[in-house]
Amino acid sequence: PLRVANRMHGQQVYRWSTLSWDGKPVIASNGTPVAVDGAFANGEPVDAVVVCAGVNAYDHLDAGVAAQLRRLSRRDCLIGSVCSGSIVLAHAGLLEGRRCTGHWEDLETLAENFPALEVTKSIFEIDGSRFTCSGGTAPLDLMIHFIAMDFGRELAARVADQLLHQSARQAA
Repeated sequence: PLRVANRMHGQQVYRWSTLSWDGKPVIASNGTPVAVDGAFANGEPVDAVVVCAGVNAYDHLDAGVAAQLRRLSRRDCLIGSVCSGSIVLAHAGLLEGRRCTGHWEDLETLAENFPALEVTKSIFEIDGSRFTCSGGTAPLDLMIHFIAMDFGRELAARVADQLLHQSARQAA
């Protein structure tokens, strides 16, 4: 959706990089290696971070990642997650007292393991400078929502149309 928003807007209004902790490729949950643009450990300033996680997120929690996320949160960075990434944010202490969601398979254990969270079954939640999103096509809905916030409903509707996503779902 961000690439399409750039195209529909006529200029680059969004930029992104994919990062792993050490800059090395990561293995997706389907076993496919995913190349990245750099290392998250470098701590370069960013406007927003989206933590992507798949199955077995509890098995891949990292103290360094958690510390880096906390550092970014003190710099007024928008921090969010898709799918099981909410587990990573909760582990870093960045969702306490906030509404959040995640992949439906993780919601029960997320609420049990982090009782200070307000876990919902919404497709996405935005609570202050934090956002969380369930899996599947929900990230598309979330990004269309952000595009509408940044550039208005008309551009967001054009992006949705380009992606054959007739009507972006709302959070609740």
